[in-house]
Amino acid sequence: MIKTTTFIVIFLFSGSVFAQTTFLDTITSDFLNENRKLRIHLPKTFNKSDNKTYPLILTMDGEYMFYNIIGNTELLLVTDKIPEVVVVGINQNYADTNQTFARYNDCNYDSKTGLPIKKGIVFFKFITNELIPYLETNYKIGKFKTICGHSFTANYINYFLLDEKPLFNGYISISPYIPKPLVKNLYKELEENNDWLFYYLSTSENDLSGHKSSIQELDSLLFRKITNHKFQYTFNNFDKETHFSLVSRCLPLAIKSVFSIYAPIRDEEIEQEKELVNFLLKKYDKIQKIYGINLAIREDDLTAISWVAEDNEDWTSLKKIGKLTVSLFPDIADGYYMLALCEEKASHLETALILYKKGYSKLGKEVLNKSDFYEDIERIEKLLSNKIKN
Repeated sequence: MIKTTTFIVIFLFSGSVFAQTTFLDTITSDFLNENRKLRIHLPKTFNKSDNKTYPLILTMDGEYMFYNIIGNTELLLVTDKIPEVVVVGINQNYADTNQTFARYNDCNYDSKTGLPIKKGIVFFKFITNELIPYLETNYKIGKFKTICGHSFTANYINYFLLDEKPLFNGYISISPYIPKPLVKNLYKELEENNDWLFYYLSTSENDLSGHKSSIQELDSLLFRKITNHKFQYTFNNFDKETHFSLVSRCLPLAIKSVFSIYAPIRDEEIEQEKELVNFLLKKYDKIQKIYGINLAIREDDLTAISWVAEDNEDWTSLKKIGKLTVSLFPDIADGYYMLALCEEKASHLETALILYKKGYSKLGKEVLNKSDFYEDIERIEKLLSNKIKN
């Protein structure tokens, strides 16, 4: 199999280290007997020589979906909602040898069975047996893969769910028209699947009428009926948006939903949790198992569970969180203040004072309200003084 690469932007290259870049790549497919253009976006830390791998977002309709996805992934990355990802778009919006948009031949299906036919079958083999192995080899794709489609191509991505072991873990289906014969097969596979799957579905008030009614029916009669807890489903029905404008509207929500377990802890996740440290450790274990990412525990996640423990006056949990925070972040104040508060509540004032002072010593020059923190020290010193007098 011969592959050629054509770069459309200049990017920095030193040894094997890439700067963040976007370029065109061409893969020659033996299955399709044609060259297919790909749009590739690599993250800033991409380095051919290390062992790091990245989740993949593969999108159909690469000409217009690709750049929408890049913009949203960069924004979500800055806010730590998602990890670094490789984004790949398959060009499909051009006239092929039959003078038909490639997307229609690529994703061809039989309306009676709902299953791929003709080139639709071959295109499936191309993605499974040629494209994904090529991306894994050349662009360090890891275990977690997402596929995205819009309208006609949004239906096609569902065929990957019918495999005994689906190739993709995340599915972003924007205004699909899913044939009814396919529904029964999808229900069986989703209900019995043993791996984590994330599925996002969307339509809008001004979507194509046939799509809108079909999607609303699928939402209520298929996807919402799946009881498999490893099937994580999100549905949006937007006001006012059209068939095309909903693409930009839904993508940030869709990408967030696919990486919902990776994202920092949300308040609603832990409101009813009693074993907060266990919850935290299980979350990071899930991140590793689902996304293949060994993520260090985030300071913000420790802070989030500490607030819940403090609000609930759960000093046992707060002490565990404090100890974990100090062990992971010994040079920040937070963990010492958690432990100090626990000792204060237990009336161990001498120990509390030592810990408050330790925490205060960790406050950097950038903390403008250091005097507020010193009030804790003064309060404990006053309590100890009164205790001696009495």
